[in-house]
Parts: sequence; C-alpha cells; structure tokens
Amino acid sequence: MRLILLILASIILFGELSFGQISQGGKPLEFPELKSGNVQLVEMPLLNNETLLEQVLIEQDSEPVVKPFRFAHQFEVHLTTQNSGNWVSAGDGWQVWRLKILSKGAKSINLIFNDFNLPKEARLFLINEKENHLLGAFTSYNNKLSGKFAVLPVAGDELTIQYEVPTKNSGDSDFVISKVNHDFVGIVKSDDRRPLGKIAGECNIDINCDLAKGWGKEKDAVCRLIVDGREICTGTLVNNTSENQKPYILSAAHCYDKWEFAETTIYAFNYESPFCAPLDGDPSHSISGAVMKAQFDSLDFALAEMSLEPPPVFRPYFAGWDRSGNLSDSTVSIHHPQGDIKKIAIDNHSPLLSDFNSSYIDNGFIKILRWDAGVTEAGSSGGPLFNNKKNIIGTLTGGAATCSNPVNDFFARFEMAWDYRSDSAKQLKYWLDPINIDIQSLNGERFNTGEKFCQAFTNLNNEDEHQIVFLISSDVFSGYWGGTNSIGITEFVERFSIYGNEQLYGISMGVGKVVDDIGLGGSEIKVKIYNGTEFPETEIYSEIVKINTLVNDAMNFIGFSQVVEPADTFFVGFELSSVQQQDTFAVYQSIRQASKENYFYFKQDKQWFNFKESNSNNYSISNVFELIACNVDENIVDTPLVNNPLEILVYPNPTNAAFTLESGQQVFSENISVFNLLGKSVAVKMENTSLKKVLIDLSGNVPGVYFVRFNNGENYVTKKVSFVPW
Repeated sequence: MRLILLILASIILFGELSFGQISQGGKPLEFPELKSGNVQLVEMPLLNNETLLEQVLIEQDSEPVVKPFRFAHQFEVHLTTQNSGNWVSAGDGWQVWRLKILSKGAKSINLIFNDFNLPKEARLFLINEKENHLLGAFTSYNNKLSGKFAVLPVAGDELTIQYEVPTKNSGDSDFVISKVNHDFVGIVKSDDRRPLGKIAGECNIDINCDLAKGWGKEKDAVCRLIVDGREICTGTLVNNTSENQKPYILSAAHCYDKWEFAETTIYAFNYESPFCAPLDGDPSHSISGAVMKAQFDSLDFALAEMSLEPPPVFRPYFAGWDRSGNLSDSTVSIHHPQGDIKKIAIDNHSPLLSDFNSSYIDNGFIKILRWDAGVTEAGSSGGPLFNNKKNIIGTLTGGAATCSNPVNDFFARFEMAWDYRSDSAKQLKYWLDPINIDIQSLNGERFNTGEKFCQAFTNLNNEDEHQIVFLISSDVFSGYWGGTNSIGITEFVERFSIYGNEQLYGISMGVGKVVDDIGLGGSEIKVKIYNGTEFPETEIYSEIVKINTLVNDAMNFIGFSQVVEPADTFFVGFELSSVQQQDTFAVYQSIRQASKENYFYFKQDKQWFNFKESNSNNYSISNVFELIACNVDENIVDTPLVNNPLEILVYPNPTNAAFTLESGQQVFSENISVFNLLGKSVAVKMENTSLKKVLIDLSGNVPGVYFVRFNNGENYVTKKVSFVPW
C-alpha cells in the first residue's frame, strides 16, 4: 500500500475550548427537571468592545509604560443562591441551583467569588452556552481562609453556574458571586480570538526554540498571572533559604492594584508551545489564589504565597536569585507578552543601573539598553530578569521596547527589594531568607525526586513545523493522515522510548481541526496506550474524549484517569471510535525528510503500518504530542534512539557547555574532531560515558556555531552544534 500526502501548512483554525484548573473533575448532574425548568438569566450592561480595545491600545502606547495587559471589564455584583437563580430537587437527596449570566459580546467570562465556603459533598460547575467548555467540579477542597475564589475564563458571552448540594445542606448561602469580568480582547480560544491581532509580536522567541534550550529548568518557574479576572502579568516561583518548597511567586507591585488582589489571581504554569512554533498552549496547570506577603510600590515588587504547592505534574522549579548587585555581561527574561504563550528575550550585553520615573525610588532599576533577541510587551510585567548564572536579579516594570524598536526596558532591582525597607511587608529578606543566613545568592532547585519527578517528552525538535496533512488516495482527497478519513484508517499513534519505571499522567495533543456540525457532542475519540517494540502490541489504557471539548490550533491536555506504567518503548495516540460522518477531527503533524526518524504509525483494516514505509516519498512524520511522565531519571534527555550504525546524534543542541555525541556503534574519542566556522580545530574536553556515547565540553571557546566530525571507520559524518553559553 503506497499513498500520497499533501500538506496544509500553518492553518489557523479557531474553535471550541475546554480547559480547567485544579478541581475534582466529574460531570454535572442531569435529570429531566433540569432540562425542562427555566433558569434565571442575569444580564450585564452592554459594552462596546472596540471602545475598550482602543483605550487599551492608548495605554500600551504610553512611553515609558508599565506592562500589564488589561483584557476585561469588571462588573461588581452580589449574586447568591438566595437572591438569584433557581433551585430544583433531584429527588435523590440532592438539590441543584442554577443561574445564567450573560454579557453580550464577551469573548469569555470569568467570575470572582467571595465568602466561598462549600460544604463537604457539594459541587460547583461552570458551563458555557455551547456546553463545550466545563470548569469543575469545585468542592470544599477549593475553600480558602480568605473566602475568595477566582476561576479561569469560560469561552463565550454566556455561562451557567450549576451548584449541587445534598438536601441536608441546602438553603445556606455558600458563596457570593461578587465580580463578573467581560473579556473584550479574547484570551480564550474562540472564533474571534485576539481581534486586533494582539498576540505576541513576531520578533518574540518561543521558549522551546533552540536559543532557549539552556533555560529548560528556569522556564518551569515562570507562570502567567490572571489578576482579579482583568489583567495579565508574569510571575516566577522562587526558592528560599529554608528550601522548603514554599510556593512564593515574585512579580511586579503594579500588577496587583490592591494588596488583596493576590487572593483572586490565577497562576498558570507550562502555558507554552512544546516546540519552536507559535502553537497555543494549554493553561490547565493553574492554581487559584494566593496571600500577599510583601509589596512595595516605590520599588515595584510583590511577593505572594500561592494557596497550594504546584503538584509534581506541573514540573515546578523554584528559581534562584542574586542580591549582590553585580550586573552580568548578559541577561535573559522569560515572560508572557500580550498574555501569549511563554517567550524568551536575550541581551548579550551588560545592562545599566537606572531610574524609571519620578514615581519610583532613584536608581532602583536595571535598564536593558537593547534586546538582541526577543522583546517584552504588555503582559510581560513582573517577568524575571536572570543573570548569566541563571539567578533572578530583577522583575520587569516596563519600558519602551517593541519589536520595531527593542530598546529601554526597566527591571526592578532584586537587591533593592531585599531590605531597602525594614518592614517585612515591604521587603524580600524576611520571606526569602527565613533562617537568616545572609547569603548573597541562592541557586534554583527542582525539589521533586523519584515518583514525584516529572518531565515532558516530545519527539519534536527545532526544525519541525506543525501542519495538517492531507491524505490523497488515487488522486482524490480522502481526509487527513492525522484524523478522519475515507480509506478506513482508524487509529493513529506515536512511538516513544523512555527508559526506566516511568509513570504516565497525561498527554497534550496539538489539535489542528475540529468540526462538530451536529453540536450535540456525540463524536468521540478514544485515547489509547500500547506496549510494543516495532509496532503497537498490547493495549494497556484507553479513555473516551468528546471532540467538542477540544480546541483547534492549540495544545489540549488530557489527563489520564489512572497512572499508566508502560514498557520502555510504547505507543500513544487515539482511535476514531465514534466520530459522526459529518464531523471532522485531525491532529497536527510534522513532515520530515526520508533520512529522519519516523514516529508515526497507523492502523488500517486491523493491521498496523509504519508511515515511512507507506508513502511514495518515504517521508517520516512525528505527531504534535507531548507526554507528561513521572518517576523518570533527571538525566534523561528528550532525544530519539539511534538505530542505524551510520547515524550520529548530537544533543542538546544548542548547548550551553557540554553535549553528547551518540552513534549506533562504538565511539572512540580519538575519532572525533571539533572545528569552528573558519575550519580550525578547537580544544574541547571529551569523556566516554558509554560505549556509544561521548560527552564533549565546549567550555572556554567563544559562543557560536561549531562542526563535530566523526570518523566511523568507513567515512566521515559531520554535525553542526550551536554553543550558546547563557
């Protein structure tokens, strides 16, 4: 069987979205009385989105400008289970309260709750009008001492709150809906996302591009903040001298208009593309609420303690810091410009000490004269500035930098925030040095080990581009290589190799196309995991997922309902178990040349096929999948296995110091040479780490591109390596 493929590249499709924050999952109760009963609708005053957007643009064009990103208008309300909505008896010991909220024209709606104190067994859900975006169940687990609770935005301009409580507890007012936030920009996937094109500028660099590979730990410390449902900023999970994993988030004071806004902020980790491409991330790794510990407007810093420690599957890294005041010869900022997926900005020169403006303490800032790669934008506020030792030395306040003119950004100085003021509520020292050892710097740490040590794994690399791949059979369009088709392909899987006793917790799938014409949510896929070597063999897990809960042009995280422990080599993918004839589903894939490794396998007529052996050009494919696995070796690197003795791999690439050369045969260091761009041999350190691997250290050489030449006894193989020591 030889088939033909066509590529639909860079397709941008917007549609439904379903994501969540820490909750207990499950589905709302359904029974006839609910469907037949009327639900009270509370409508917010009409807003003009265009006028609100114009105001935001004026704010962003101010110079120099602080850099939060305002996306929503806030309505203050007082809605309770006693003064609003409708109660219905389920007849089996449960009472259900429902209320609809409409804010016409909103791209999404989010709510702020006060006096939030759910009894045990009670459950709260939020559902949008199309019933394809569900949050919850929120339970007593989400109660906080502050009584405040914020939820992620729900797509669309109408949502239903459904509260389910045992009859014995009904009648009490267990929460107050105090704020309704109308999204006039579009921070949630919808048919009209970012109507002014206000995603991050094209000059921004995705966090998983080659230039950022040396920052794999530090990026996991950086999170996106949705503050009081209205503004977006950036923050960083920071270490303290007790190294006790206290979940402190360092950000900018101007991100929190009020001290108590920390209590209604949502902190989202790992909101990023899994590879070097502008593919929207999944914001489900989120924690609601924090307690402000220290904030000082005149130095523009804020330190809040989140209500929960990030769970291991969030892969938390507690960033280090440096209060010495020494300025390094290069700096990096990791941030969420325009609230977009995580980006990196790099300056290869030493910054300056500077004022910001008259509202702030003199000489309290670090000035970046010009970014060499990337830039900051609105939404980047509070983002960390790292020195060349990867420790925080500042947090972003604002500046004039844009893609067209990447100059003059200002970061609040960490050492000034340390103890410039003696009040513990206006300094960092009291909180970040609780044991009072008075050190100048503290390195970052990833504390989770063993079964709690988690990593993300993908077969994608910097050269990959995500595409929807058309399937052409007998010169006729027959569907998609990664989804619905008319030639009987029913399953689509990706091969992974992770060595050890790994435990799988979930998969993020890059969904390229979802069409749910009926709109009744009947179409489903079945996520599957197989053990196997050359092909999938034994099914070890499956889970049904409705396609109308998945979003186009985005990563969609699907958490597994149980921990899955596969063999060293296994296959993960999906079956078109029940997709209606008029509906469409397809994942993104990356086409590779015939010389590259293939990871994609498909099932047709009850038989498995290797894609590379099944297309006329011998192309390879990797699906846009990312696995979350725990109980893995920290030294595992996300690279393919060498099977061909003539094939040579070098990784990580780029490298900040050392990299590994791996061959399919025994490697001798005397057969390896390293040259610069001028063709001159350079001095490196080499160490055999196994029969087929050599560790090569470029430390001491100038940054740049190098060539590694390996003599395998029959011919020479040359690989290019980028040395980026920052």
